[in-house]
Amino acid sequence: MDETLTIYYEQPLRELVRVCVRLEHLFNQIDVYLATPNMASHTQTLIALITNVLNLLDRPDLKSKISKEFNNHIAKFSRLESLPQISQEKLQDTLKQLKHLAVHFLNMPGKIGQSLRDNEFLAAVRQNLLSPCGGNCIDSPAYFYWIHRAPEVREQQIHLWLKTFDEVRHAVRLLLDIIRHSAEPQQYIAEKGFYHKVLDHQIPYQLLRVALSTDDEVYPKISAGRHRMSIRFLVPSMTGHAIQTPKDISFQLTKCVV
Repeated sequence: MDETLTIYYEQPLRELVRVCVRLEHLFNQIDVYLATPNMASHTQTLIALITNVLNLLDRPDLKSKISKEFNNHIAKFSRLESLPQISQEKLQDTLKQLKHLAVHFLNMPGKIGQSLRDNEFLAAVRQNLLSPCGGNCIDSPAYFYWIHRAPEVREQQIHLWLKTFDEVRHAVRLLLDIIRHSAEPQQYIAEKGFYHKVLDHQIPYQLLRVALSTDDEVYPKISAGRHRMSIRFLVPSMTGHAIQTPKDISFQLTKCVV
């Protein structure tokens, strides 16, 4: 029997948060691929690593944005040090991580992942792997040699490449954890599958999270800006257009603010 699960749908309201959510998704995908050490999974890992991840990180201003974001959190959390109801041990650990990452990204030369962009082998693979029939022995013999090496050899090399992203992965995990725990979920009803709310534009909302049970058999389409948000709950269709459900839907909404 299938177990009922809760699915979290997220709508970032800032570009940096959007990048972090996408990076988290990609790193989670890579973890799944690496759990099965075969040619297909290692190919997918390489594609995710040298195309999707590097493309998301291909912004010269990203380092300064992350560093600035963490410095803002350092200032906010430092004001909590005198409050007795706050766990000082957890607070100091969070501040230590924030300070380390803020300095790391401020002092990092080049773009994030620059060493992988400069790697000639990965550059050649990146060019050929996504083309039709890419990675074959005709167009990419170096990759063809590598993918036929022992699984443990490929896995060891992949982990070396992944270490390039240790700090950015840590930063993504920490930032999203802070944002997601900044507010408590509240229960709402979407009448006939539609929910609308005016937002206070003076509140710096970062992320909207909608929680649904797999038993609901609908998914949310979220639209949001500074002043308002709306959610339509749609019945999926594998053959035609998805339609808005005529039923009232009970759901949890978290309006994350930091």
